[in-house]
Amino acid sequence: MNSKAKRLATLVRELRGSQSQGQFAKKLGVSRSTVTLWESGLAWPEAENLQKLASSKGWNLEEIQTYLIKGELPEREPLEEILDRVRSLPSDALAQVAAVAVQTLAARTGSTV
Repeated sequence: MNSKAKRLATLVRELRGSQSQGQFAKKLGVSRSTVTLWESGLAWPEAENLQKLASSKGWNLEEIQTYLIKGELPEREPLEEILDRVRSLPSDALAQVAAVAVQTLAARTGSTV
């Protein structure tokens, strides 16, 4: 497996986390076998699926391509990284983040929620 395929395999496993390949595939709108092929380095995602992987990581298409081809991680401001991650969260997780943000802001300003 070449280094580009290894980086893709590692990235997909990282993004999948504790989800099964089937669960992750469903989230992306691809088949389980597609995820298996990506993780084994035997297939490369189409541009649309590469964009979905990038979004899952909080990256744009150019950033994921640069990482996969050159191995260079995007240089981002910490706040931008956080905002990108928040934008890619599922609705239930986003609601939790919003609730914590409101509570934190209220505590800092002495307001009540």
